[in-house]
Amino acid sequence: MDWIVEVVRSPFDTKFLVLIMFMGAGAAFIYKSGGILALQNWIGGRVNTARDSQILTWLIGIFIFFDSYTSTIVTGNATRELSESNHTSREMHAYVLDSTTSPVTTFGPVSNWIGYQVSMIIVGFEAARFTAEEVGITAFGLFLQSIPWNIYCFLAFFMVGFISITQRFYGPMLNAEWRSRKEKKTLRDDATPLSDISTDIGEPSERNPSLFNFFAPILTLLVVGIVSLWWLGGGHQPGVDIATAFQETDVALGLLYGSFAFMAVGMLGSLGFGTMDIEEASDTVVNGFKTMMIATAIIILAWSIGHAAEQVGTAEYIVDMMVGSGIPGSFLPLLIFLAAMFIAFTTGTSWGTMAILTPLAIPLGYELVGLSILPVLVGVLFGGAIWGDHVSPISDTTVMSSIFAGSDHIDHVRTQIPFAMTAAGVTVLVLLLYAVGITSAMILLPLSVVLTAVAVVVLNKFDARRKNLPEVMPTADAIDNGEIDTDALENGTRSDGARVNGQYDLLTSIPLAAVGIVIVYLCLVFAFVTFGL
Repeated sequence: MDWIVEVVRSPFDTKFLVLIMFMGAGAAFIYKSGGILALQNWIGGRVNTARDSQILTWLIGIFIFFDSYTSTIVTGNATRELSESNHTSREMHAYVLDSTTSPVTTFGPVSNWIGYQVSMIIVGFEAARFTAEEVGITAFGLFLQSIPWNIYCFLAFFMVGFISITQRFYGPMLNAEWRSRKEKKTLRDDATPLSDISTDIGEPSERNPSLFNFFAPILTLLVVGIVSLWWLGGGHQPGVDIATAFQETDVALGLLYGSFAFMAVGMLGSLGFGTMDIEEASDTVVNGFKTMMIATAIIILAWSIGHAAEQVGTAEYIVDMMVGSGIPGSFLPLLIFLAAMFIAFTTGTSWGTMAILTPLAIPLGYELVGLSILPVLVGVLFGGAIWGDHVSPISDTTVMSSIFAGSDHIDHVRTQIPFAMTAAGVTVLVLLLYAVGITSAMILLPLSVVLTAVAVVVLNKFDARRKNLPEVMPTADAIDNGEIDTDALENGTRSDGARVNGQYDLLTSIPLAAVGIVIVYLCLVFAFVTFGL
């Protein structure tokens, strides 16, 4: 009990707990004020196919990069009806939510995940018994260096977009999408969808819904968060450059300022546009806090696990054992990645996995190799923890994705596992290349993206041929209009004249917008890394 109280009373942790409450309230205003309805009204007429609805879900998930719970709630509610009307399977909708929200919040550029991950790196410094001054890098600086090494998260994020744009599915998802397009069943027979917990917030207001109430709070969070991080690091003082400011900043306090502004602008917009009165706005703040209670409980317990491991000397024991075993330091990233995958899968919590492994990985890497390997270890550790979240049926984010997609939970897990395994398999291969001497992230990360694209296409072709289903999933209208030769598919008699695959124009507005927004987002992330260092 003393340890739990101790972690909650830590100034960094206390700020973090308050900021996630503000995050929940801000997200509640986006939903409750009708910002979601305004977004649906604005884009609804442009989204006419399952492919478009999947790409749109991916894009909104990218835009809401500040909290995985918030992103799942807002994105799921914003796109659920569109996905249903365009015959996207509930399984695919849940996959897009799950494999977009967690990866993008892991590397920000502004998110409560960053605050938590930095807090774990601080614990790792303490376990290794060195300070930031002694090694010449802060915990936040080490986090920034680790982002290019978070290979699994980049691949999981990339796969969602690549599969949605190309409509190349495999595994159980191929069957689910064919069922949804051909039979118009977005759920399989006898499926049991999870209930929607948006009742905590209530139905969105239909009084004067405005896009301002969707975009303004998010942009405010981004601007205030980044400026606060710069200011608190002394960036306004003469002679302090951007890199130094981000290195020396108070991450939790900067994100706290941003999250408060996020909530405040959401409230002001709701009142200003008349979508709710002051009493409803006050209730929305409290209800927004409620949506974060599960997250708060998980965070506190994860911190406590990490603190307990520190107190009983787990890090020292593991380091001594590994150092004495003679394991080559170059294989350490692969071992840490596999360990994170296993722990996250069995416990169902990526944050708990980070709390367990970070205090072990940092001192172990520092003792075996030195400071140079720490960004690699931190990046692969965070990625392995997210993989466990994606494939574990007891993961909170996986459950949330099933809830807000209206999917049968086990169906969601079962259809997502092959995709998560593909990204993890490529990550393992890349880490083997690292172990044999290719140690540049600028080589390994692009290579992993290419390998993933090739793997998706090969697996899709193999599975589609094996099941006599289309390689490129057609639209429901194409099947209904007889444009697809379903007899040739079912009989396995694909002739040159039989059209069995869907056809899509890659130069339409939605895929072009998707590619453009993703490029801008990735440039923002890597600019954040570059300026921060």
